[in-house]
Amino acid sequence: MYKALIIDDEYYAQEGLKKLIAHTAPNLFSNIYVAESVNQGVELIREFKPDLVFLDIHMPNEYGFKLFDYFDDINFEVIFTTAHSNYVLEAVNQWGCLGYLMKPISISDLEYVLQRFKQVYTQKNLANTVDLDASNQDDIDELNEIKTTLNQENGILLFSSVNELSFIKIDDIIYCKAADNYCEIYTSTKSFTISKPLKEIEKSICRNSFIRVHRSFLVNLEYAVRLDKRNNTLIVQNSNSDNESEILIPVTASGLKILMNAVS
Repeated sequence: MYKALIIDDEYYAQEGLKKLIAHTAPNLFSNIYVAESVNQGVELIREFKPDLVFLDIHMPNEYGFKLFDYFDDINFEVIFTTAHSNYVLEAVNQWGCLGYLMKPISISDLEYVLQRFKQVYTQKNLANTVDLDASNQDDIDELNEIKTTLNQENGILLFSSVNELSFIKIDDIIYCKAADNYCEIYTSTKSFTISKPLKEIEKSICRNSFIRVHRSFLVNLEYAVRLDKRNNTLIVQNSNSDNESEILIPVTASGLKILMNAVS
């Protein structure tokens, strides 16, 4: 069973959602905690480590989006809850949430996002099983030694899955994007979907030119064109492509600080 947290400044919204969850998925969560603000939610996340957070966006003291500024790595899924539809694009495109529920929340919408939540965690558990279920420890050690050698001597990352091995040149990586419990790696020629979280990809790359500008984005500054500080956006471009289209990468306040320190 999983743990959930509801962050909402309205008591009746908290209680209403708890009742809907109990009706829709009575055996899914062992505990459902509640918080009235982002600050209280941060404390509960650090203490109880929930798997899923229902996050209200429009609250008096801080917008729900501020929650992400308190964590370097997000180890829980987020479902936004709000009565304001104008936040949909920001929630989905910039913050990569698991789902978006409009108030008043319908049972059918809640069922859909909870089903998606279960699918994500099933995939995560399968990925962990694949990583651990090698034929024997000698094979694991040998593969790790090959990975280290390729990385240090040839600048190549090696990722294994059930059916194939992927060889990725680090210098060709433009940016990496977190996608649930997977990571999408975009290079100058193609893209890869890796069953590893972004923080593990970041550790594997370990290059000064790669900056974590957002909880969901790791960017190679070799491909950076300019920084739009007014809109908190980093523009990158694939100079090796015939179609040199610009890619807009969102930058958080902490990411902006890192970028400014990097160029100072």
